[in-house]
Amino acid sequence: MQSFLAMVVANLKMTVRNRQAIFWNLAFPAIFILIFGAVFDSGGLDEFTVGIAGADSEFRASVTAVMEASGIFEVHEGSEADELDALGDDDRAVVLVFPEDGSNAPVLLYSSSSGGPTGQIAVTATRSYVAEVAGASSGIRIESQEVETLDASYIDWFIPGILGMSLMNSGIIGIATAFVSYREKGILRRIKVTPFPLWKFILARIAAALVVALVTSAILIGIGLLVWDLTVKGNPLLIVFVLMLVAMAMLAIGYAIAAIARNTETAASYANLVTFPMMFLSGVFFPIGALPGWLEPIINLMPLKYAVDALREVMLYGNGIAAIGQDLLILLAVFAVAMLFAVRFFRWDATPR
Repeated sequence: MQSFLAMVVANLKMTVRNRQAIFWNLAFPAIFILIFGAVFDSGGLDEFTVGIAGADSEFRASVTAVMEASGIFEVHEGSEADELDALGDDDRAVVLVFPEDGSNAPVLLYSSSSGGPTGQIAVTATRSYVAEVAGASSGIRIESQEVETLDASYIDWFIPGILGMSLMNSGIIGIATAFVSYREKGILRRIKVTPFPLWKFILARIAAALVVALVTSAILIGIGLLVWDLTVKGNPLLIVFVLMLVAMAMLAIGYAIAAIARNTETAASYANLVTFPMMFLSGVFFPIGALPGWLEPIINLMPLKYAVDALREVMLYGNGIAAIGQDLLILLAVFAVAMLFAVRFFRWDATPR
């Protein structure tokens, strides 16, 4: 046990001394938090996503066509219940419910009570477009109603994604390049002839990486709390558990890449090839729903998507483990498959097979 702890401490020291790793694991995501926090400091996403529901009518069709052609609105049509549920989940800025043609009933304009300035702009813009289509002499009335929705800012939505990205970078890029470097320098070969077993060395490396991941995550969350008034709603212990599982899945992918990479440069190339698409297609910076539909099968293959979903469910919505069960199972499967792959193709030294 003492030798294992000594190896963990040694790995921590090597991580701290690696300035490049510290930059990519901590400074890089911290810069994203500061920049995106400043850009979206208004308290909400600057997207006017409108739900259209109610009776099918010529007036509804005209309003929908004008909104779709404006370039300002992203229009979704559905039942009143579904669209109001989407508003409650913060997936719509406003919802319009249309009455039957010839009815004296008003057009209902639902908005979030916690939409902030962006929500009010969306309401004003929507009223303007509906009134323009109706015309001044039409007699059509618009009634606004506020509903209670998720009280969250853009930074509350953004930081869980940044945490996932940070764990991905440290787990995949950090481990892949470091482990291949150990092989090139002969460190693994020397460990092979010592009484200290390889599995303990790998376990110590994983333990050290988990410590670094939790400390890094705590610092990033601290920046969000101090600078941008981040709100964290979930159970702290569940958040820690999810962070550790995400870190383990990403570490396993890093080990899998290290197992097949011939040198450090190759490892870095493979790692970037894996992480770069995930960084932009897993919902870190913007909702996945805003991406083209044909990308969905590709997105569903990306472990970071499930990591970000799980972190947001807990941190943003305050949900429990039941809401993230599928995400956790997928991350566990990624960990198991990647580790089995890494063990199968493991090499002690840099000599090609």
